Amino acid sequence: MKMSIRKTDSQALDALRFDEVLLRLRRGVGDIVVEGTTSIPEADVMLCRYKGKRFNIKFDLDYGVCIEAIDGLSGEDLRDLVRLLTR
Repeated sequence: MKMSIRKTDSQALDALRFDEVLLRLRRGVGDIVVEGTTSIPEADVMLCRYKGKRFNIKFDLDYGVCIEAIDGLSGEDLRDLVRLLTR
């Protein structure tokens, strides 16, 4: 089964810091659940779920912060995630 990943970037996301976001999400923000974290050579990544669907928040040193929807989040869901993460 081929995965389709949708990405959303926002200048507002670029102001976020990994440790701060992780702490906030673990305390509870909307329906966002952090399932784990990982590091790859170019970025730190949070593995999350929203409304039961998987997504990643990728903190890339070169390209900034983006949300990668793994399980078909709608455009509205992605906008909701940006709003929840940046307020």
